[in-house]
Amino acid sequence: MAILDAVGFEGIDDGIAYLTVPDQFRETWLNSHYGELLRKAFASVVGSSFVDYRVRQIAQSAAVPEMKLSAPAVAPAVVKQAEATARTRKKSCRIPKLYANYTFENFVEGDCNNTALKACLSVVDHPGDMAMNPLLVYGATGLGKTHLLHAVAARLCARNSSLKVVYRQAYDFLRDTMDIVRASSKKNWTLANELKERFQGMYIDCDVLLLDDIQLLKSSVYCQDHLAKLINTLRHEGKQIILSCDRHPGSFRKLMPGEKPTDDQTPQFTSILLNHLESCVAVGIEEPDLKTRMDVIRKKSENLPFVAEDREEICRFLSIPPRANVRLIESVLHWLDAMHKLNGVELSLHCIKQLLVSPQNDGATLTLKNISETVAASFRVDTIVLSSRRQDKGASLPRKVAMFLCRELTSETVEDVGKVFKRDYTSVIAAIQSLKKMMEDDEALAGRVRDLRYMLES
Repeated sequence: MAILDAVGFEGIDDGIAYLTVPDQFRETWLNSHYGELLRKAFASVVGSSFVDYRVRQIAQSAAVPEMKLSAPAVAPAVVKQAEATARTRKKSCRIPKLYANYTFENFVEGDCNNTALKACLSVVDHPGDMAMNPLLVYGATGLGKTHLLHAVAARLCARNSSLKVVYRQAYDFLRDTMDIVRASSKKNWTLANELKERFQGMYIDCDVLLLDDIQLLKSSVYCQDHLAKLINTLRHEGKQIILSCDRHPGSFRKLMPGEKPTDDQTPQFTSILLNHLESCVAVGIEEPDLKTRMDVIRKKSENLPFVAEDREEICRFLSIPPRANVRLIESVLHWLDAMHKLNGVELSLHCIKQLLVSPQNDGATLTLKNISETVAASFRVDTIVLSSRRQDKGASLPRKVAMFLCRELTSETVEDVGKVFKRDYTSVIAAIQSLKKMMEDDEALAGRVRDLRYMLES
């Protein structure tokens, strides 16, 4: 397959090279196989002003010229765009370049993120409302903060095309701020004034500012204080601000006036900025729970050719064990899609298990002890209780589940299983048969046992 045939080049803006692809598969393939080569090619042509590249999905309406990954082929278009950007310092803000899939319609709501989602929807309905301004969305990497910020921008732009919506990442703000400082220190007043004018048009004259990953400003006291002043200015003018961060403001150590950041692992912000952040409406996003993970997988695998009768079980299998964020879930789905398209792998439950089950957990090293400990932890009982001769009512069900899984997932004999749980072989057989009958009558219990099995197999 000619992966690069459909890759388009839109140009360079503020050090970001913008590429386009028609689908998610090509975006994933491009990033995973050619990411570093692209960065080297652009950097060799553009120089120190190059920051990174971005890929967005667009419908392919006509043939797109093939993009070559050698510097000579990229050079003419890149240089032309870079020169044009340097000549024209735009005073006004444009509609931000957004990821096509980062919309509210594609955001999967769950208990882990519904507060943040509702807060962002409220901002869309009432931008600038003091009750939600500034809004801070916080959470670990890959949980959906950037998705929500892009979704807000896309919805606002769709509702009012004249609205000046600015989406920037923290390193954009860092560079835009420090460029002015460097130009001034060199007494290049013409450039400094151009950069100040551009900063004014970009950040101060906007109607809505969305600033992503502000924890990246932790090393620059000057930029932190500059951001605090910007927040104060925009808020008093009734302009909406949405910030994102990888942690709650309370997790930062406060720097007193004149104090410099240290190499301490604890992130540090100035007291001026933290005072603003602590007065924000802060809404968190947590790791997705089982239900949300399954919903995410169902939503994001709609176009994957899973075997129809296996689809629901595949979604359940992929949600076990827990994957810490949506990005990890997406990476698994993209990989399965690539395996299907490139190697013709059938996406049935059996084949997916074969692809994803860890070799060290294939039954050769999965022990009766491993299984017993996992089941005990799931049912929140002590492992010792499962092997006790006492007829403890609270241990009866998990003991049956452990015995059942020991027989299903290992080659150990009934007698061997009985020794672990201090039961004779007839008691083990009776317990397993009893559990099978219970699962036939109780789908919730059957699902729980399946989840435990998937967790142990993965």
